Amino acid sequence: MQLEANGVTVHGPHAPMLTNTSVKVDEKQVVLLTGYPGAGHIAAALALSGRLKPDAGQVTLQGAADPAVLRRKVAVVDAPGITEPDDALPVQTVVGEELAMAGHKAGRKAVLAWLNEHGAAEHADKRFEHLPVAARTRLLAELTVARPEVKVVILTMPDRHGGDPHEWYAVGRDLADRGYAVLITCADTSARLLDVPADQVEEMKA
Repeated sequence: MQLEANGVTVHGPHAPMLTNTSVKVDEKQVVLLTGYPGAGHIAAALALSGRLKPDAGQVTLQGAADPAVLRRKVAVVDAPGITEPDDALPVQTVVGEELAMAGHKAGRKAVLAWLNEHGAAEHADKRFEHLPVAARTRLLAELTVARPEVKVVILTMPDRHGGDPHEWYAVGRDLADRGYAVLITCADTSARLLDVPADQVEEMKA
């Protein structure tokens, strides 16, 4: 499964949020998309997942430009103000809601079993905002791929929560090893710390 963007531009109310951005990611691959932290990362994630129509350029999945297919197959993880959970909720509540949306059992027993299976039972009663960064990213990623149609995962600015970039990058690598195509938007400094080549967003406006 290949996701590709060519020359994608998204205009904001006062200035471009995303300008002439191109990136390609295949299944079993992790690609970084870097740029100035801000709304451009969200614009990129939404445009690449068919949730926002670009003002210029094109996004395709397996060569086809079909926003409805993109929305089913490409998932956006933890985008600020879009797909991030309510940080005040307990972890088990967030997990239950996500499992229910994915069509899985979502009662307390099922939620605790899911958390235990993913090594996170100790976090069940914590507020979501108190999760360690790596645990937050991993839980949200695993809940995302619990949806059977998802083939491409976009992790959106995991470095905004702090922590070690190697930890959330490892989450992406694990997903890729399981056959997913993984795109991670992050700051340039994170890519340098990881020493991983990155595609560059030409312009991201806060």
